[in-house]
Amino acid sequence: MTKIKYMALAAVGTFMMSSCDLDEKFYSEVTPDNFFTSPESVYAVLAKPFDQWRYYHNEKNNWVLEELTTDEMACPARAGDFYNGGEYLRYHYHTWNTADRFIVNNFNQLNYVIARSLEAREDLAGVNYQSVGLTEEEKADHLNQINTLIAYCYMRGLNSYGGLPIYTSSQDKPKARNSRKENFDFIESVLIDAIPKLKPRASLSEAQNGYITRGTGAMLLAQLYLNADVFIGENRYSDAEKLLQDIYEGVYGKYEIDPSWSGPHDFDNDRSPEAMWYVPSQTTKKEFDGLYRFMFIADAKTYFDCNVLANPYNGYQLAPSYEKEGVELVSKLGRTYSKFHDLDLRKKPYVYNGNKQYEGMFCVGLQKNPHTGKVAKGTKLQNGKEMVLVDYINRTGNKSDMMEGDENSGIRLVKMPVSNSADKDILFDADFPVIRFTEVVYNLAECKFRRGDKKGAAELINEVRKRNFANGVDPDPVTEANLDIYRLADEYMIEFLGEGHRRTDLIRFGLFTTESWWDHTPTDDTKKVFCIPLEAIQGNPLLQQNPGY
Repeated sequence: MTKIKYMALAAVGTFMMSSCDLDEKFYSEVTPDNFFTSPESVYAVLAKPFDQWRYYHNEKNNWVLEELTTDEMACPARAGDFYNGGEYLRYHYHTWNTADRFIVNNFNQLNYVIARSLEAREDLAGVNYQSVGLTEEEKADHLNQINTLIAYCYMRGLNSYGGLPIYTSSQDKPKARNSRKENFDFIESVLIDAIPKLKPRASLSEAQNGYITRGTGAMLLAQLYLNADVFIGENRYSDAEKLLQDIYEGVYGKYEIDPSWSGPHDFDNDRSPEAMWYVPSQTTKKEFDGLYRFMFIADAKTYFDCNVLANPYNGYQLAPSYEKEGVELVSKLGRTYSKFHDLDLRKKPYVYNGNKQYEGMFCVGLQKNPHTGKVAKGTKLQNGKEMVLVDYINRTGNKSDMMEGDENSGIRLVKMPVSNSADKDILFDADFPVIRFTEVVYNLAECKFRRGDKKGAAELINEVRKRNFANGVDPDPVTEANLDIYRLADEYMIEFLGEGHRRTDLIRFGLFTTESWWDHTPTDDTKKVFCIPLEAIQGNPLLQQNPGY
């Protein structure tokens, strides 16, 4: 451990999840002996890998790979904007390469979180917790939160790249990648060991602060089993179902379905009864400003009546439901906005009504703020014109493809709410859900579906669906008769739209490389994982490229 490292940690207070606020401390000689003198100093070290985990999600690299490669989102070229050398087209068509930045950055960030986690674990393992006013139980919890975070990163690596080199010490030399099975077994063993040592969520009112609780660890293990057929060709759905049923019944902590559709996403969503693992955000840090910027039209501040909202770039959008006005697409997948029932409360245009209250989840149609009466205007292709967002991509009127984006093409998602200028202090206060209890419900339903219990699966999904309709009356519930793999895929899409795991779900459903959707035809199974970045192989020649690249 270097003195420089402890001097840096002494000033760390960036991970805003601990109840410990750190004052800056300056030492002429900072060593482990004089650094670990209080609970705050311990939390400074624990926070470091979680800070990197937060950065991993804030930078949206994983989000792009999980959303823009699928049927639910797209980023078309808009007459020069967002062509980026064909980068976004390659994600959409599954023709990405070893230098594409989101693939490179995602790989690097995963490995960086692992490295910081190993360092933190080694640092905390040598601390006498009782001497700084903490307990051995707290030490076990802290060390196993770090272990669980490491397991999470390796599972993301297995998912995205088919596995990573397994490092167990910050002093390890570069290694070749371990096999898929070795990655799987490592993740499984870490989680099985860690889960009982993690603290459970004690009550439904306990706020989610970004740290890992027992329920989150159990859910990660359930997800490992749920995807085992994809990861290693083994059917572990029964193991997943057992864990999911226990989580559902409260064995690993207190969770419930939020009674409101907006509760898991609103400005205080860290206190939702279904918050399991959320990336903390706050206005002073602007954690998810990047996602807002890439999603909304340039003059979004007029529509939202929010002058402090930075000028967005007008990029990401829902995949279209129509080829052109009046001509609906016919693919089974995608057609995102049309998959929401017209009576679904989420399908309304987004409107912020003040005092943290809002309705709807989309920017759609005429971008007119109902409170101010002001209409957002175009700034480029639609310069000066009133912006009317349409559910198709067809700028010239002749074809609908990734090169035909217009300034007003595409409906935009407002999953995390946007306040107005009067409430600017809460603009970025909505946290980003990595895991929420509704996913437990849907994964459990999926397990039931896979073993032929369509009735049980439908009942679970309908427990969630009813909150999306006035008075809980669902006009199109899931039934034993209408539930097939495509209806299941639709239910996942409309519930978890924009939450960054659509690619994973489609691969597990067997639909990612075999199906067509808007401007996308089937590819091949080698595209179920991404390529290893060229720069990573150049830095570590022991790494071998994935087949098909």
